[in-house]
Amino acid sequence: MLYSNSMKVLRRIAPIAVIAAAALLLLYSPDIAPERYTDLATFFRVEMKRQGYSGFSVAAVSDGSVLYVDGFGKDGSGAPIGPDTRLYAPAAAKSMAALCAYSLVREGLLSLDMSVSSYLPWFVEGVTIRHLISHTSGFSDDDFDDLHPSALGLEAAARLMSSSKPEAAPGQAFRYLDTDYQVLALVMEKAAGQPYSELLAARVLAPLGLSSSDARVPAVPPRGSAYFFALSLPRAPSTSAVAASSGYLVSSAADIGKYMAYLLGPEKTKRGPLPTRAVISLFDPLSPHAPYGYGLFIGQDDEGRVAYHDGSLDGFSSRLVLWPDKRAGVAVLAPQGSLLQSLIALPALTEGARRIMRDGESSRPFPLGRLYILLAVVAIVHLLALVLQTGGALAWAKGARDKAEAKGSRGPILFARIRCWVGIALRIGIVLLCPIAVGLAFGRGVSWRSLLQLEPSLAVWCLFACLFGVLRNISRLTWLGGASGIKRLRN
Repeated sequence: MLYSNSMKVLRRIAPIAVIAAAALLLLYSPDIAPERYTDLATFFRVEMKRQGYSGFSVAAVSDGSVLYVDGFGKDGSGAPIGPDTRLYAPAAAKSMAALCAYSLVREGLLSLDMSVSSYLPWFVEGVTIRHLISHTSGFSDDDFDDLHPSALGLEAAARLMSSSKPEAAPGQAFRYLDTDYQVLALVMEKAAGQPYSELLAARVLAPLGLSSSDARVPAVPPRGSAYFFALSLPRAPSTSAVAASSGYLVSSAADIGKYMAYLLGPEKTKRGPLPTRAVISLFDPLSPHAPYGYGLFIGQDDEGRVAYHDGSLDGFSSRLVLWPDKRAGVAVLAPQGSLLQSLIALPALTEGARRIMRDGESSRPFPLGRLYILLAVVAIVHLLALVLQTGGALAWAKGARDKAEAKGSRGPILFARIRCWVGIALRIGIVLLCPIAVGLAFGRGVSWRSLLQLEPSLAVWCLFACLFGVLRNISRLTWLGGASGIKRLRN
């Protein structure tokens, strides 16, 4: 009995001990980063490894001019990344589309407060160009798929949105939708009589000398990767025939640097898309109900106004931050898709670069790569424990039967069965509710397909944990014998 109890205690303590040991090892192992960074090159080169990236390209602007641009590591195909390496830049796609639209407004080909139905007669009434640009169209992806992978063109995407049920009156609520900008691209095509890719090239890319940027579907798409715990796994190349204005823009760090320099120092560009005085209005919100301007979120921090945008695609993530009052900006383009990296690492990289430009130094940020290693250890221990518990279902059921026989009551059997059914229901509930909870946190619809693309590590762990948990409880119920087992206890 003593030996049996000791083994039970050991089995319970062992997983916690393994996780604690891994955490202490990661916490106290030597760090490759200096205590403080004083130059951008060292900061980005070292932090690429500490944040778990296989590679990325970066650009920094100071006083309205490009200060630094470079590339590090490799993309999903294993090719080295440089300043001119073409990657998807979803963080810049919407602001370039909005800049293109504003240039049409300045020429009188579009009007911000003109109804979309003036250009697309079949589109629902009441939605204006302003509503599309500021994400206040009133639609949400609760009633239609904002990704709509089956849409073969901009009109198909726009019709899907128009035929869905609005969540609010136009202009009254902010709801982020990629389809807003796809409808905007279609409206621009109708107003100017040119495909969106040609409009963007003529009005934004060519005037700014963005030679690596393109809104057309690339013949050879950039290759990205997924971050699965501590491993970077190549993704199959992806393209979109409808989403160039909302995310699938091909660009490079060198081009994004020039683009930021124009937005922050337009007087230095000889022939820009807009008059110099008009550029500053791109940082103004377009609606009192939305913290959003021309393709950029608008806010305030200790530097004054800040305009920023994050963007994630299958295998890619990026972040662009501008401080208009300081005429400074930072952008990171990564051929790697990970939700935690987008939420933690990318903001840390842009903030660290800003501090180096402003203060001359920056402390080292939290090493997200180590957290992923710890999560991998926790996931392995957790799943292994569930597998062993499933294999030990017979012994567990026998223990419940022994308790029932010792008490001469069926109570322990009933309690064990209820515990198993509750465990099954809980895990089914997690699978059903997890996308809903994440969607509420981010203000848009999320599916398991999206979760597996954006954060495969945690998504796979969650699914397998729920699967093994259900199998464990089914095995226990099977060995308990259901009603026949209770009948035998009564006899």
